This record gives sequence, structure tokens and C-alpha cells, in this order.
Amino acid sequence: NIECCNLTKNFNDFVAVDQLTLKIHAGELYAFLGPNGAGKTTTIRMLAGLVKPTSGQIIICGEDLARDTAEVKKWTGFIPDQPYLYEKLTAREFIDIMGQLYGMDRALIRDQSHRLFQEFDLMRIQNQLIESLSHGMKRRLIFALAILHRPKILLIDEPMVGLDPKSTRKFKDKLKHLCQEGMTVFLSTHSLSV
Repeated sequence: NIECCNLTKNFNDFVAVDQLTLKIHAGELYAFLGPNGAGKTTTIRMLAGLVKPTSGQIIICGEDLARDTAEVKKWTGFIPDQPYLYEKLTAREFIDIMGQLYGMDRALIRDQSHRLFQEFDLMRIQNQLIESLSHGMKRRLIFALAILHRPKILLIDEPMVGLDPKSTRKFKDKLKHLCQEGMTVFLSTHSLSV
């Protein structure tokens, strides 16, 4: 489901990722462990189509990311380490807009968002402005958003940052469940406990 072949990224003279080759099958949860500065975020950003590799190849669900970036992005959910949220929207408005950007039917957006708001314990905040939410609530909202369109691949950079122990446990359980349903999860972390 995810293949990297000699994936390399240079920033001028600095080599951030050096000939990474790996293969991750559908339904696997793959954890990329390493210290800060090891190239984890750069790798995930390349897999998400946000950073162009210097060399090498990325194949997502059998398609070359370099040739069909827009199509491959439709199959991918992405949770960055520092997500950007439109703070002046409510959680419900934000989910609705993002669902439309994914090309989802309004009825499907409504059904999926309702299910995800319940699942992530976000029902009580759905009509609150995002700027008023706690860090943990924002992380849960961004997780719900990343799987709103039912992607085949979920890319997560430092998933447990700012989560309390209960939310961390729920997050891990949800990731396992998504993998059991066939989703491929690629996450990066510098924490061995994750």
C-alpha cells in the first residue's frame, strides 16, 4: 500500500532523508521511531505530497505519487504535528467545509461527521468556535477530520502530543481498529512508549 524506493530529500547540502526504502502493506500500522531531526517529519510530508523528494519514488496504493498527486491525496488522511485549523469556524463548519473539499456528498458528510463527533466525544463542542477549544479537543477534531473521507492511508506525525492518558489510549485503540478494517497507518514518533 505504501512503497518508498531510494527516497532522498536534500535541503541544500543537508541530507534529511537518505535513500529510504520500505514497503508497508494494507492494514499495517507502521511506526517510524527516531530522535528529533532524524527525518521523520520530512518523510511523512513527502508521503503526503507536501514536499517533493530530491530523488527516489513513492508508490501509494499502486500509483506513483509524482505522476498523480491529486488522486493519491484523495486516498490519504494526514495529521501533522502542528495542524492548522480555521479558528473562527465552529468544529461543525470546519468538518463540513473540509468534507466538501474532499468532494464528499453533503449527506455523507453529515452522517460521517455525526458518527465521528460521537466516537471522539466531540458532540458537545461541535457548535463552538475552534479558537475556544482545548489543545486535546483540537487534536481529536483533527483526527476525526483526517478520517472523515475514509482514506486508505493515514499519515500521522507525532500523534500523542498534548493528549491526556485517556485520550492517548482511545487514540491507540482507534488506530488498531482502523488497521483491522484495512486502513494503512504510518506514524512517526520520538517516544518509544508510543
